[in-house]
Amino acid sequence: MGISQFIGNRVEKSNISCKTFLVTVFGDVISQHGQWVWLGSLIEVLSNLGYSERLVRTSVFRLVKDDWLQVKKVGRKSYYSLTENANNHYTKAARRIYSATRKHDDDRWLIVIPSFVDETQLVQFKRQLKWLGFSSLASGVYAHPFADRSSLNATLKELNLQNSVVVLSAKITDKNSLAVLKKQVHEKWNLNWLDDQYSQFFNTYQKQYDLIKKEKNKISSEQSFLVRLLLIHEYRRILLKDNELSSSMLPIDWSGYKAHSLSKDLYALLSKQSQSYIVNSLKNIDGCLPKASAEFNDRFRH
Repeated sequence: MGISQFIGNRVEKSNISCKTFLVTVFGDVISQHGQWVWLGSLIEVLSNLGYSERLVRTSVFRLVKDDWLQVKKVGRKSYYSLTENANNHYTKAARRIYSATRKHDDDRWLIVIPSFVDETQLVQFKRQLKWLGFSSLASGVYAHPFADRSSLNATLKELNLQNSVVVLSAKITDKNSLAVLKKQVHEKWNLNWLDDQYSQFFNTYQKQYDLIKKEKNKISSEQSFLVRLLLIHEYRRILLKDNELSSSMLPIDWSGYKAHSLSKDLYALLSKQSQSYIVNSLKNIDGCLPKASAEFNDRFRH
């Protein structure tokens, strides 16, 4: 399958909603290029993936209602940016999506017990924990291996729950406990399904990587941009369901490792041409979008 055919079919084949894909566009691209973008640019870009103008407008409207996007009107044109709330979510997710490596040997766990979180906040707090990669280990106990404490701290501060939650650092003390926990995690967290998702992702994008590397001078800047968006969207969709277990808890041939390595390599391969398309084709209030921020250069390096 050629690049054009892959781009044309991927949204439908993977059942990618316009609304969730827009979140990827703002997180992966617009956040790094001045924060704001003209709606007309979004409509044009997404039309190449089969999304109609009406669907884009409806999806943007829903994201504004959900407090993910904010709007600024200048004359008859509308410009959009992530809200502060959405940007906080993006920052936490980005630490995981663009990390330099996925493999680690640290068997420490971060345990969260929402002891004094009232019912009105508990649902939202659980949703935030899931977004960070925490899962239920037992009733009222949420765990994450090798968690980024800064993201958890930011969430507790945002929800004003610093004095309502118990946070513990734990370490497995013996081989028997490790074996029991490994069995529990595999059964409770559905790792076979996750491994299969990573494997399918790898097989799909490895073919595109090989094709692009072979025909590097034949792929256009627009195609590079669209493949980059599809890559990150599909990788993010799986990764944010992953609990980042240590190597001792995972199979030796865990598909998540090769999926991350491929994402890192393909993203780098597409980076230069995709950025050329972004700064020459997407518009904001001042005209073309600015070059990427310095933060962009750290992706997949830290």
